[in-house]
Amino acid sequence: MVSVHPRLLLVAHGTRVEAGRALIESIVALMRASRPNLRIDLCYLDVLTPTLPDALDASDDPTVIVPLLLSTGYHVQTDIPAAAHGRNNVRIARHLGPDPLLADALSDRLVALRDAEPATTLLVAAGSSRPEAAAELDVMARLLEERLGRPVAEHTMADDLAAVVANAQGPVDVAAYFIAEGQFTQTVHDAAQGRAHVTDVLGTHPAVFELALARYDEVVER
Repeated sequence: MVSVHPRLLLVAHGTRVEAGRALIESIVALMRASRPNLRIDLCYLDVLTPTLPDALDASDDPTVIVPLLLSTGYHVQTDIPAAAHGRNNVRIARHLGPDPLLADALSDRLVALRDAEPATTLLVAAGSSRPEAAAELDVMARLLEERLGRPVAEHTMADDLAAVVANAQGPVDVAAYFIAEGQFTQTVHDAAQGRAHVTDVLGTHPAVFELALARYDEVVER
């Protein structure tokens, strides 16, 4: 049976880390299993192929681009709209964060780290020079605070994370606000210096693929 729905084109950032690439493909597999009658394709913004323009050129079918990105920034505000420009059958969904579902996922990842209450909880994201990204990260931190019932300090890769960890009082837990493993996650682990516990990435947590599908539905149902 041919789907009557627009295809869902999931666009991820891309990484040279094999574990990160495999994790992205696992997310796509979960989405396809959840919606077997929906065509779901995958493309990338950097490093890996197919690229977003190539994936758009490969099909004339009505398409909804769903950014597998947690925050706004250059890719969301410039790259993706530029690739879709002039294509009347292509619409763009909102990126994933901030969202209560992601707060649930981050909370689950933190709970898996330890039984005792940590003294310091850090939410660490890639970051962007765009002020909108900082505002979104602040919202995400406040949502996570509501889940945990304790303060959460947000940081990005522009910060001296090693110094932040070294200067913290007591144990430190780091909520890794990343979809998949890559260069940034390695930097966070290096900064932890064995003094902080770092969560797994969000990866295949159900909140991620459920949210990606919800972003698609928001566009289709307009």
